[in-house]
Amino acid sequence: MYQAEMPREKIARNIGKDFHKHTEEEKQNLTQLRKISVYYLNLLKENGVKAFIHGSVARGDVSQSSDIDIHIPYIIPSFRLDLVNEFINTERRVIMGTPNSTIKGLFKIDQKISLTFPLTPPTEREIDFYRFSGLLYLEELLEKAGSPGVTKRLLFIEPTNTGYWYSSLLSHKKTAMKSLNVSQRIIDERIRVLTRRDKIGRTGLLLDYSLSPNTNFEQALHHLSSQNPIVRNQISRSNK
Repeated sequence: MYQAEMPREKIARNIGKDFHKHTEEEKQNLTQLRKISVYYLNLLKENGVKAFIHGSVARGDVSQSSDIDIHIPYIIPSFRLDLVNEFINTERRVIMGTPNSTIKGLFKIDQKISLTFPLTPPTEREIDFYRFSGLLYLEELLEKAGSPGVTKRLLFIEPTNTGYWYSSLLSHKKTAMKSLNVSQRIIDERIRVLTRRDKIGRTGLLLDYSLSPNTNFEQALHHLSSQNPIVRNQISRSNK
């Protein structure tokens, strides 16, 4: 989900493997968040779009501050989303994290629900970032206890029907790499990035552009490419 600034979360360094059993409040919160997630993933499916949720709702280690983050992992014409009743009159933005990141469209459905989709071709490396945090497609959300994944504190989460196992990723790299189906390079890169954020904090998005009501995402991207050399360079690289 888009956030301009995020509070620092201290890295979990010296934590052995342990089990957390969901409290009744956590169970109710997780059930409600996943019920809403199923609704939106099914809504997208009915409109011919396949998407997944990622983050704490997929993993199962939710709190009262947990958001529902939905992502479509491929480029689609934005009008297919603009025509969905639930997305009409929602906040729409074009966002970009770093100069090398995929440029994305964002629908801020409400304060706790966001939908993103790529406006430039995503790389397999970026899909691995979602795997790293834990992701579930609709069918998996209906059938599984959750997805293994890693938190911003570098806690490796392994969900069960009653809670989740947690341990420091720093001590369980090989297990996590196999469970998450990501490369050693992704594990090392995310450790480096999240450890750096732990030290200096997150500086926010490189690009955060709000769309006017009569502008679609493709028009906004065209406008940005004519004004912003970083956007122009990213589009140029994507077209090669």
